[in-house]
Amino acid sequence: MPHHFDDPEEGLARETSHPRFVALATDDFYYDLADDFSPFGSDDGSDTLSLLEDWYRDGGKNGKVASFLKEMLADWDFGVPKSMHRVDADVREKWLAKEDMHETYLQSECRARVATAFGQLKITGEVDPAMRDEAMAAIACQLALNERARAHHPDWPHADENEARLTSMQAVLNAL
Repeated sequence: MPHHFDDPEEGLARETSHPRFVALATDDFYYDLADDFSPFGSDDGSDTLSLLEDWYRDGGKNGKVASFLKEMLADWDFGVPKSMHRVDADVREKWLAKEDMHETYLQSECRARVATAFGQLKITGEVDPAMRDEAMAAIACQLALNERARAHHPDWPHADENEARLTSMQAVLNAL
């Protein structure tokens, strides 16, 4: 099965993406590396896609994308508890309240999970069930963080756009 990699000179494009990704990810934001709310637009998402392409080029070690993600997050070493993106709101809130940077680190890890799933779809046309589950949990966490941001910063001008992007990504993953 051929892999679909972006041309470094051209960047992220429909023409260099798997046809199934193109069919499912129809909105322009999926291909916008400057859109912080797209799977690959944040630094976390862009770095994840680049590293994932390298991982596939190197043969994908054991073929399990979850192992790629686990290794990458270990290298990032943000200190986010293993399943923080899956805990209930009270547990998450207690952990977030301990350190100002916790929310940034949790967002980074959620973005990496989403970018890994969408990267796998973009490169191969498939998403491993475990990776899809990780991405869905990460999106649910990001939606909860969006609600938290709205409560703490009611005038955040990008809240609706962020929520719409996350909801769109959920719909793509639900279509798999």
